[in-house]
Amino acid sequence: MDKQQAVELAQERFERRIAELEQHILTVQQSANAESKSSMGDKYETGRAMAQNEVFMLSTQLQNMKQELGKFTSLDYAVASEACAAGSLIKTSNGWFLLSAALGKVVVEGLPCMCISLNSPLGQALLGRRREDQFSVNGKEAIIMEIQ
Repeated sequence: MDKQQAVELAQERFERRIAELEQHILTVQQSANAESKSSMGDKYETGRAMAQNEVFMLSTQLQNMKQELGKFTSLDYAVASEACAAGSLIKTSNGWFLLSAALGKVVVEGLPCMCISLNSPLGQALLGRRREDQFSVNGKEAIIMEIQ
């Protein structure tokens, strides 16, 4: 698996997800404003409150996604290491992992690669480990096969 391609695809996914959240927030706000012009009374108040709640939840997701993107872009992916570290692309007996920020799955060269946070249980289990080391997370055993 090409590490540079994995990083680029992950960054594109972050940016796409942020754009989707921003667009969704705008759509909800526009919908609430249109309803306020055509509705009156309790129905208006209920619809407006529901829209405000949705905008708040989406804004929280957007803020979290931007924080994760900040963590992701602050890492140096060019550095090669013998041990698992921030920015490492790791092949284990359970699949590929990019030790970076919480994003989830990206597909690179037809293979799933999970972008995981350094603070996740799996991220913590991988940090500092070397090729052929065994590790366990939630009772699942795995072996590190490759580190890029």
